[in-house]
Amino acid sequence: MNNNSVHTLAEAESYLTQFLSSKWSYTLVRMEKLMTALGNPERKLCVIHIGGTAGKGSTCFIAASILETAGYKVGLHMSPHLISITERLMINRTPIPEKKFVSLLNKIIPIINQMKDKPTYYEITVAMMFKFFADERVDIAVVEVGLGGRLDGTNILSPAVSVITNVGLDHTDILGDTVEKIVMDKREIIKADKPVVSGATQKTVRNLIIEKAASASAPLYLLDRDFTVDNVPPVSLLGRHQITNAALAIAAIEHCGLPVSPGNIHEALAHLDFPGRMEQTTIGKTHVILDGAHNTMKMEALSKALTDHFPNQTFPVLFAVKGDKNIAEMVKLLAPHVSHWYPTTLERQTDWGRRVMFDARDLEKIISAADPQKPITEVADYKTFLKNIPETTLLITGSLYLVGAVEEWKENFQRHF
Repeated sequence: MNNNSVHTLAEAESYLTQFLSSKWSYTLVRMEKLMTALGNPERKLCVIHIGGTAGKGSTCFIAASILETAGYKVGLHMSPHLISITERLMINRTPIPEKKFVSLLNKIIPIINQMKDKPTYYEITVAMMFKFFADERVDIAVVEVGLGGRLDGTNILSPAVSVITNVGLDHTDILGDTVEKIVMDKREIIKADKPVVSGATQKTVRNLIIEKAASASAPLYLLDRDFTVDNVPPVSLLGRHQITNAALAIAAIEHCGLPVSPGNIHEALAHLDFPGRMEQTTIGKTHVILDGAHNTMKMEALSKALTDHFPNQTFPVLFAVKGDKNIAEMVKLLAPHVSHWYPTTLERQTDWGRRVMFDARDLEKIISAADPQKPITEVADYKTFLKNIPETTLLITGSLYLVGAVEEWKENFQRHF
């Protein structure tokens, strides 16, 4: 590998890591340059653009599943990926082939080399996504916002419909330290004269979305005002929050211009299989529940789902959380469902170049203060722990990075045993 071309997926991933710099400016200028050089593929796409704090990934997945069931060729972009970077560029929920990923990146490398202000890892993958979906002539693309909305790399598109799920505190160091500041950033995916669907429940958040939609002359459809969860067919994903996400997906599809039958919706919702969202699997003889809840809103949804589907049951929990989260509140929300805490250490790098250390010792201190009655055992190496799980049932949560690491380890472990 050199800085002019790559030959394998491993080389492609290695090449991209050099753009994981934490010294980046929050701007759309780099994305605009990439898109111009690529011939503006984003303008050739019909897109459902989905942002928010909680539920955006699930809403994306559900919308894509319904559209695929209806017979459409559907691009799906979500981040971060769990196991392979190819998961970020999916058509009909199938990741891009490795050779195509490599070839696509090689088309973009000469453009990157000419740019003085280099794009980020995330921006490059978003540019690849737009190019791939345009080249493959998808009927529609379902695109998740990565961070915020206003200056997110995906926000150069003109959507068929925008969706804003619920909004809460997350990424406060970038988006602002109040819900009001965060929603004012996220609402910028609303575009002039384009319909917008929202599942926001807080009065302040709803009012700010209503204000933005009115100023943009964007038709607005609000949960519990213009549509409800009452007529949503049975959803195979666990958790009442997934019914809300399904309602948002259905509402978005109704306004995207592509017809879908009630039968398509019923069929899709009955056969959803979304990795890392209340996913039930096994490791050896242990029943494992994997859920990527990584902020207070998502943890509250997980807690309710556990109450609904596993009443009066508690679980040992393998737990890792990024330091910028409200960890104490997350612990308190999950505590009623926990029999034993297993905080673990994990090191990962975000799409924006921030090296994140999940330190078990720091977590142990926070957990002991927030839930002092429960036993806590520090796990220095989650892989060793999983090989010798002392429990018959295990819940793994706190971070999509942890869930992804476990999914990857499990895939490799079970391949050899």
